Amino acid sequence: LVLLIGNHSSGKSSLINHMLGREIQNTGVAPTDDNFTVLSHGPSDEERDGDALISNPDLGFAELRKFGPGLVSHLKLKARNAPFLKDLTLIDSPGMIDSAQFTQDRGYDFIKAVRWFAEQSDVILLLFDPDKPGTTGETLTVLKDALSDMSHKLVIVLNKMDQFQSLHDFARAYGALCWNLAKVIPTKDVP
Repeated sequence: LVLLIGNHSSGKSSLINHMLGREIQNTGVAPTDDNFTVLSHGPSDEERDGDALISNPDLGFAELRKFGPGLVSHLKLKARNAPFLKDLTLIDSPGMIDSAQFTQDRGYDFIKAVRWFAEQSDVILLLFDPDKPGTTGETLTVLKDALSDMSHKLVIVLNKMDQFQSLHDFARAYGALCWNLAKVIPTKDVP
């Protein structure tokens, strides 16, 4: 189970589409989806809502019911007959809002939901866009609360490397990201 998290437009859905070799998730510069989408293998292409996802005991997501109808209405299952998904399930998460003044109510406890998915996951991919390597708002809270003690599963991805014009641009974005992460990830070295 692999959880993909990051700010909106950090490339989570684009990475999934690339890995699966076809357009499954919507992509765009503005937020395009506010769901936790479970992408798993199936005999044919099929989409189900959150109620169907948590009601199927074989899928292992029944415990999400405890977060209430607000989260259930923001869950989706997309089964695809893709060889890549035979031994792997991907979770695409809603984009985090990286704003110091962020106060949006999602209708469920986003931080606790991320924590639940993180606990179930074998790997957590945290994607960052080089144009926005900040850690404020929801990103800061997710790092401090939802992902605390999860560094053994966490892989930090500085995405969209093709946008850099020079090695200097890369070094500046990488340095800013490491600086910001060092403030919230309490380890000697940034994972």
